[in-house]
Amino acid sequence: MPSGDEPGRLPAGVEELSEVQSDTTQVPLPSDRTRGRRVRRLLIPVLVGLALAACGDAADPPSAAAPAASATTAAATTIAATPRTTVATTISALPAASFPVTVTAANGAVTVAARPERVVSLSATHTEMLYAIGADGQIAGTDLTSNYPPAANETAKIDAFNFDVEEVAELDPDLAVLAFDFGGEVEALDAIGVPTILLPPPVTIDDALEQLRLLGRAVGHGEAAAELAEAMDQEMEEVFAAAGGREGLTFFHEVDNTLFSPNSRTFLGEIYSRFGLSNVADEVPDEFASGYVQLSPEYLLEADPDFIFLGDAAFGESAATLAARPGWDRLSAVSDGRVVELDSEISGRWGPRTLDLVRQIGEALVAGAP
Repeated sequence: MPSGDEPGRLPAGVEELSEVQSDTTQVPLPSDRTRGRRVRRLLIPVLVGLALAACGDAADPPSAAAPAASATTAAATTIAATPRTTVATTISALPAASFPVTVTAANGAVTVAARPERVVSLSATHTEMLYAIGADGQIAGTDLTSNYPPAANETAKIDAFNFDVEEVAELDPDLAVLAFDFGGEVEALDAIGVPTILLPPPVTIDDALEQLRLLGRAVGHGEAAAELAEAMDQEMEEVFAAAGGREGLTFFHEVDNTLFSPNSRTFLGEIYSRFGLSNVADEVPDEFASGYVQLSPEYLLEADPDFIFLGDAAFGESAATLAARPGWDRLSAVSDGRVVELDSEISGRWGPRTLDLVRQIGEALVAGAP
């Protein structure tokens, strides 16, 4: 089983989602495999492949960006040589933050009276952020899908999909962090006196970096978070500059094999846009204004994208499985080796490893440019 992700990031496994796994998506989506007009109560995020990455029997997501048919291993050295982002060596030298601190999250202004020593994260993305800024010693518990870094697997676990406020209360938290308010979790936590920060999926890279800064301020690691956000921003800009300028090239990002895809008004869509790519999903009506649309096989075959990025590679999709689909062997991306297997877990979160996703896409573009 592949490692998991936090609740409801990007639509994945839309058809079987409610039957076989607990991960859900945020807003109603068409989910019928054949007609796509029956609406289920699903919840859509703004981050890729989260539900697929969270459950299932597929092998662990690949870390390579492309299948054997592509030339990703020959990626440009200007991208591969980009230093890894880290603040670990500077955290101890940063001054202590002063409290109280008031931050403005999706649930309004939240005042944290004192440095929180017991933080419960019900979001895998924000768990990664907490570890990255040096707040790991303050983590009292995480949701079931928080699996990175490996130390997160050793924390007390909360089932964010079957939220029980008493279960959270047993951990005696002085701060809770959520990405979704599925069924009144914020209100329930407020009722027992736990300050709660709601940080839903962002639509832009800037929004994601601002979440990192805000969370850092709330837990007393504001300077570390600001340094990490600045480093990520700078390094992503370097990758966009090195591998960008792809105007005129088109792509399709596959969330699952029912052909759901993010358009350019999503977090993932913006990343691709920053490389100059044109998104074939943008021409499909977004009837639920979710940022995710379902393409038909006929539409995709006619669009013939230059690149195909697989957000469902962890569940067995590959250049070979795409070539076996009726007519897909005629697609340029398939026949010319430009099918890119993304790390489904990383593409489903918007935290520190977004930089890895940007690198992965950039390397694939440089290696496979037609």
